[in-house]
Amino acid sequence: MNCERIDLDELTVERNQVKEVLKILLHSIIFQRALGESREREIDSALFELSYVCCDSRLVHLKVEEHAEAFWSALDTTPTVRVQSSIAFVERRVRPTAFSFFRTEERVIWERWNIPLTVYTLDGDEGGDSGRMRKRDLEKALRQRIEFILSIASEKKEHIPPADGLGGDVPWFEISSNSSESWSGLELFKQLLSSPPRPGI
Repeated sequence: MNCERIDLDELTVERNQVKEVLKILLHSIIFQRALGESREREIDSALFELSYVCCDSRLVHLKVEEHAEAFWSALDTTPTVRVQSSIAFVERRVRPTAFSFFRTEERVIWERWNIPLTVYTLDGDEGGDSGRMRKRDLEKALRQRIEFILSIASEKKEHIPPADGLGGDVPWFEISSNSSESWSGLELFKQLLSSPPRPGI
């Protein structure tokens, strides 16, 4: 099975907006591919004048929160940095071995979404007309990304595996950042906690 790859257009965000931007986009993507999660919940953004739909699932909520917090904590302290968050959807297939006594699990990534960000830090006051204008522009860009997610998710369906290989008690998506190695949200968070803190974060 080929992995479908979708790249969102890059967003430029202030450092204090990173967590909320990731939550909005990750929840929007996950909900569109939550084949085993039918419950939905509409959330008003804590930072922007917009709403988005997410899965009404504690597991999904925790994984997104953990990744957003870990991603933000790991940001470099340089004034401007380019980073990327990715989410991959996974099918797990059980295959019998040659002797038929044992079974092995095959992990197949069938879709990956990439969220590139340019993160910057303001030197002075974040308020004023210029700050409000930047925020309005970002809100508009986020709405465009949400519309793009909805459009792509409804158009690209032929590669989606059967629902019986998704969900259940095993993770059906994995979130990573700036690495070809996939991590679950909790694994990434533990790794960052074990690293020495960066000055200024």
